[in-house]
Amino acid sequence: MHDLLNIFIDNMIPVLAIAAVGVVLRRRLDIRPAKISSMMFYVFSPALAFNALYTREISGGEFLRVYFATLALLAAVGIFAFICLRPQKVKPGEFATTLVATFVFNGANFGISIVSFAFGAEALTYAVIIYIAGSTVAWTLGVYVSSNGTASMLESFQSVLRTPVVYALVAAFGLKAAGIDELPPALDRTSQLLADASIPLMLVLLGLQLGGFRKPDRLRLLLSGTAIRLLIAPLAGIFVAALFSLEGAARSAFILQAGMPTAVLTIILAYEFDTDSDLALSLIMTTTFISPITLSVIIYLLGNGLI
Repeated sequence: MHDLLNIFIDNMIPVLAIAAVGVVLRRRLDIRPAKISSMMFYVFSPALAFNALYTREISGGEFLRVYFATLALLAAVGIFAFICLRPQKVKPGEFATTLVATFVFNGANFGISIVSFAFGAEALTYAVIIYIAGSTVAWTLGVYVSSNGTASMLESFQSVLRTPVVYALVAAFGLKAAGIDELPPALDRTSQLLADASIPLMLVLLGLQLGGFRKPDRLRLLLSGTAIRLLIAPLAGIFVAALFSLEGAARSAFILQAGMPTAVLTIILAYEFDTDSDLALSLIMTTTFISPITLSVIIYLLGNGLI
């Protein structure tokens, strides 16, 4: 129990403290989140995705195994969520927002830090791969689902092709495949600085949203999305880890990352494609506040070999 309390203090309190800065900025200076969201979409998130992939030294076979396991996991969660949410009579924007919130997980500021604390440096490497794979899905399938809430299928696919993170990932893969291991110092430092700034800026963006938070409504959608993200996803992670023969630190990182709360990116997509930012915030808030309990249980079960 003492270790679980340390996890909360060391990983959750800093996150909530930075988000609190955004709350103060919203309430005292009336800073609106829309412009920050656009900055994240077009500049900071692409830099984070590029830097995370390009700067890590991971063997190709192991990278691909964990990467495709993550894609399989998120596909399974997305399909399950689609089946569960489809019968509910909701607006297209509400459906799109809730669906995205089930498979776009906070693998960065929550996931990477918590995995590192709980299972050490070796697990951290796998947590980064899972984050990269999750980013790939978020900025492709997440963009498609979000835009399809208000646009035609053709327009949705075109939105994917206009997403900067897609090209950042392609660039990182291309440079590594070409054997270019180092960028010129000016480019390297620029991408590093932008990547370092992205996670705290995401948290400030979350705080800006929280500053305008109202009492949550649409409880059925809220409960459905939260249960899928925090309970169904890690259960699916156990089965997918077995399917892809993940063991040791890779398995622990994979299952723990599977149970992370909904990512701030859900708000960015909701703003960018005009779906339902209020519902997105409710889902982020609910999963973020409940996740310390569910993640603590997962860590305990993994640490004691019970799952």
